[in-house]
Amino acid sequence: MRKNLAMAALFCVPLIAGCASGSLSKRETGALGGGALGAGAGALIGHATGHTAGGAAIGGALGALTGAVVGDQLQAQDQKSESQDEELRKQRQEIEQLKRQQNQNQSNDSDYERY
Repeated sequence: MRKNLAMAALFCVPLIAGCASGSLSKRETGALGGGALGAGAGALIGHATGHTAGGAAIGGALGALTGAVVGDQLQAQDQKSESQDEELRKQRQEIEQLKRQQNQNQSNDSDYERY
């Protein structure tokens, strides 16, 4: 009983400390979720073969790795989207500036036509 409690405490302390530093990135969230799901699946499979702890450890490691890869891809996609949004914002500003210049030039041309 005490051994299980100590193992649970050792598992939870890094998680709590990691969450205290701020919000998790998508990569970290994916690794955490994948590790938890992998550990659960590994424990179930390991229990069937008589090696619950080993199955949980292997499943957790594989799940964390897979979750981190998926989270990294999502994070990269978000960064690309943000970059594209910034480029669109700059282009819209440039278009507005060109429209103002064009309107100004048309106004100046009409002034010349009067004389």
